[in-house]
Amino acid sequence: MTRKQSIGIPWLIIGQFMNNIGMSFIWPLTTIYMHNVLGKSLTETGVVLLLNSVANVLASTLGGRIFDRGNPYYLLLLGITINGLANFSLIFLHGWPMYPILLVVTGFASGWLNTMFNALAASVPHEKVRQTFTWMYLAANLGVVFGTMLVGIVYSMGMALLFSMTTGLFVIFLIIAIFEYNVDSSDVTGVDPRQARNVKLPRANARMVWTFFISLFIIWLLYEQWVSNLSVHMTDLGMPLRNYSFLWTINAALLVIIQAILSLLGDRIKNLYYQFFFGMLFVGLSFLSLVSAHDYAHFIFAMVLLTIGEATWSPAMPTLVSQLSPVSAKGRYQGLVQAFCALGRSLGPLFGGMIIDQWSYKALFLLAFVVLLIVLGINMVVVHVNQRQATNYLNTDIKTK
Repeated sequence: MTRKQSIGIPWLIIGQFMNNIGMSFIWPLTTIYMHNVLGKSLTETGVVLLLNSVANVLASTLGGRIFDRGNPYYLLLLGITINGLANFSLIFLHGWPMYPILLVVTGFASGWLNTMFNALAASVPHEKVRQTFTWMYLAANLGVVFGTMLVGIVYSMGMALLFSMTTGLFVIFLIIAIFEYNVDSSDVTGVDPRQARNVKLPRANARMVWTFFISLFIIWLLYEQWVSNLSVHMTDLGMPLRNYSFLWTINAALLVIIQAILSLLGDRIKNLYYQFFFGMLFVGLSFLSLVSAHDYAHFIFAMVLLTIGEATWSPAMPTLVSQLSPVSAKGRYQGLVQAFCALGRSLGPLFGGMIIDQWSYKALFLLAFVVLLIVLGINMVVVHVNQRQATNYLNTDIKTK
């Protein structure tokens, strides 16, 4: 098969969209299905979700390292194939214990694919990296919204039909990948990732990158409280569950609008560090707003703050990491971005539950605000001290053939 000369950015975006549709067919129903249908306790369900997240972290870390030494095309096909086979198996094997086992497999495949997509996006021509990450983040969110909307309809028709649809989706995805992703990163960067060695970052870059990784873990650890614990808090206040669900409809709509605006602005936002700081501040303010939230309008206001923060800091992070890491190590560091995010998400519900049981929801929200403010301050200091000494790999000349 003839190898393409460049990565088709629209196809990367479509792939990200399809991958997230497929995964959002699975994770929203796991707790309900295992508890209500399989008759398992919430603790058992939590353990399965934790193992799913651990598999995601391992795949992100391993996949990133292998990306820098292997052929990205075949690695991407491998991830799609594993996901497709796991979903195909779930058509027939969605009882206990095969359902949780295959769920962990899909967690591994999901982490693998997300890392491959991020690493490929980091390997497009330098001037397009920032816009590519913004559009891929938008595509991922649209995929989640579309998939979550469909799963509520399809779930009532049976698990076999649901997993038949996800299998079909991954088959289409595989066909697209075979014909549209047949390109090495070296074809656009001029550097063969298979010649990668253990690259040591400049000291200033390393300080900033690892500060970002730890910050990612903390942000997602706290963000997960919106996903896992806020619904219980709102229902305890007498609000129907549909009110909580509608908050995420608002989140999705705002994300699309804000991301579209950021995509149009492109490089007019000169300093991505400021974009990251701005976003983290608004995530923190959303928790501060929750401290005194008792009526639904207040929860909507807090969600608006959260969404503004999420839409600005989240797509900035992989671009900043790409900017601070050499092309021969893009896979490794983009894999670590995914790994720290997944680790924070996996521990978030447990962390929040412990704080709530020991103190209260208000204590959790106030703690989250204070912690994010401290993390923001640390990031601002680290960037200020190291930015001038750091190497910006997106501004270096691209090696040509």
